[in-house]
Amino acid sequence: MPRKRPQTQASSINDLPPCAGPKLHQFQHHRSPIQWMERLDDDRGDGAGAEGYVFRAIIRKKQYAIKVFKFYDPWSSEYYWGPLLGEDAPIETAAYYTDPFFAECRAYGRIEGATRRGKLKGVAVPCHGYMFLKKADERILNDRGVDLGLDDVDIDFQQTVEGGCRPRAIVKDYVPGDTGVNKKSARKILRGIRDLNKLKIYNKDIRIDNFRNGQLVDFGSSWTEPHALMDALGAQDVSDHKVADLALFDEMIEEEEIETKVRGLPNPEYCSKLRSWDDD
Repeated sequence: MPRKRPQTQASSINDLPPCAGPKLHQFQHHRSPIQWMERLDDDRGDGAGAEGYVFRAIIRKKQYAIKVFKFYDPWSSEYYWGPLLGEDAPIETAAYYTDPFFAECRAYGRIEGATRRGKLKGVAVPCHGYMFLKKADERILNDRGVDLGLDDVDIDFQQTVEGGCRPRAIVKDYVPGDTGVNKKSARKILRGIRDLNKLKIYNKDIRIDNFRNGQLVDFGSSWTEPHALMDALGAQDVSDHKVADLALFDEMIEEEEIETKVRGLPNPEYCSKLRSWDDD
């Protein structure tokens, strides 16, 4: 049975994504000229698994980091979401919960709300909203060899979603310097991750390259509740997803050989001992 599709092309620009849960506003200066500077994520490569490209840019004399997303084809991950959402699920629903662009919109929408209420501070690099790039910007990026993969997606579907075939981007603070992940910052970083999880934001990509000055900078892999895929998972799978950030934090500490006793999850050896005592 063919999946349902929206019948008309989206024309109005609103907070995104247009589904249940948090949403991100449009960047205030989205009509202003952009001065594109150097790429900030050259080390990540441009492979099939890359979500997009990150550039330093100047808008109205202020520096920003702009993440330009590759176009996303939800059919490419149907093997994953299909069994969870069911064969009658509208394809746009799959896109709203699997597209990295919408993942960042949802996460930052909640982060902004929590920040305004004083519930969150200094955990994520500040975001200023999303924008759709103009033709002039698209030409500049094309001249730099940026391939957003429009030829690899279902054009009929792409024309029905917000922004159509215009490149999508999210604007954040430009934060120079290194990751800021070290033994002095480890406890604060872990506390921030726990705070995000309490807000039902699960980054799912905790690694050293995802930090700048001790703050998380990318939420393209994140899940933010309410989340259609999480709702369809079994209880144990949901539990695993909810502690994944803590496990990834511990893995980062180990891999980077950071000398700290700070851990997100209980010591595995200690847990093993507890289990052995329970068996006695």
